[in-house]
Amino acid sequence: MTKYPYTKELKGPKVGTGNLKLTNPFLRLFFWIDYIKGTNSKPILDTKRSRISVKGYQEAILDCHVIESNHLDLNAPTIIYLHGGGFFADISPVIINKACFYANELSCKVFIPRYRTTYKHKYPIPVEDCYDATKDIIARYEELGVNKNKVVIYGDSAGGCLAAAVSIMARDRKEFKIAYQMLIYPVTDYLQKGTSLIKYKDTTWSTIGNTQMWKLYLGNTIPEPIDYASPLYAKSLENLPPAYIEPQEIDCLFDEGIAYAKRLEASNVPTILNVIQGSYHAFEKEYPSEFVIRQLKNRCQIITNFFSQNNKDSL
Repeated sequence: MTKYPYTKELKGPKVGTGNLKLTNPFLRLFFWIDYIKGTNSKPILDTKRSRISVKGYQEAILDCHVIESNHLDLNAPTIIYLHGGGFFADISPVIINKACFYANELSCKVFIPRYRTTYKHKYPIPVEDCYDATKDIIARYEELGVNKNKVVIYGDSAGGCLAAAVSIMARDRKEFKIAYQMLIYPVTDYLQKGTSLIKYKDTTWSTIGNTQMWKLYLGNTIPEPIDYASPLYAKSLENLPPAYIEPQEIDCLFDEGIAYAKRLEASNVPTILNVIQGSYHAFEKEYPSEFVIRQLKNRCQIITNFFSQNNKDSL
């Protein structure tokens, strides 16, 4: 893997997807082991963990991990975390650690639906699972302790694509409301036009891996309309929830994160674009380094600031 000019505050990635086929049985075994570790990992910081069942697409029953602060604030926002992993990987220890950090920092609950992935289920099942799981969680707000007026849809990488898509779906279908969307190094572009796919082709998440990811997700047909599969090409991005978008500088997905932020801004959606210089895709694996903690705290502060300002505006 090429050595790029990562910030000195990070060690830099040790391994990446490189030229491996995503269907490689050894790679699939690695992701399965990572899921087992994630499932069995103990919550960090001052949080606790539980599991519930939620509704998925076509009445499927999905597992959902819930990370909750032990000093829960009933007025805190609720985060619905649509995890990354190229639409094919499952929940991992890094995802659980991030959810614990957010729950602890914001004194809130974080829900992580275990949507069905592309090793067995092509589009639209993963995104429809995410939509229906979000709908179910919000519908059960009293039972689950959800702040239905302060729902943050959060996603990283492919999860960023899913979070953006669910935001668009919620606008179109009008079955529930999302207050804020937070997209971390998001996947948005099925056409893969960005020059960063060339410039940073063999970083943690490789360009070859990205191409395979879209093939696994969409199969041999391009959805029509494309809006819920590749949000960058949605017909309209108007009237969507305000957004925070955080591309990492040294990432093949850098350009599509920038492009999506610009489209949101052009559609009059309040958008914060925050490029993390010298950082890479999934850099949170280096937790608890000072750099990682600083970025995680900043994301929490963005959420706090949004709802604080929103409360003032409503007075």
